[in-house]
Amino acid sequence: MTLEEIGKLFDTIVDYYPSFNGDLKKMQNWQTTLKNVSLKAAIRNLHEYASDPDNKYPPHPGALASKRTEADRYHETMRQNGVQTVKSYNQLREGVTPPTEEQRRRVRELLG
Repeated sequence: MTLEEIGKLFDTIVDYYPSFNGDLKKMQNWQTTLKNVSLKAAIRNLHEYASDPDNKYPPHPGALASKRTEADRYHETMRQNGVQTVKSYNQLREGVTPPTEEQRRRVRELLG
């Protein structure tokens, strides 16, 4: 990415995060980090970053350099769903009480 493209990226970041500011030194540092990333990819990553309600602060250059594919997003979603499922199973197990001796005896009689 060129310095001019970094300037365009900064303008787009300011659209989302008005408190974001940058000077020439900051632009040069970001260019070093984002040199192998296209402006289009960085802006796409910015849109994704800004769409997450947990991201209340402006991104750092590494957040915009990540090259997440559709498969990466799919796997991340599946991982989050799995974590949520395990949490819900653990919550269900917390309130469970084992069967009483009487219930066990009756089951043994029915099966025996």
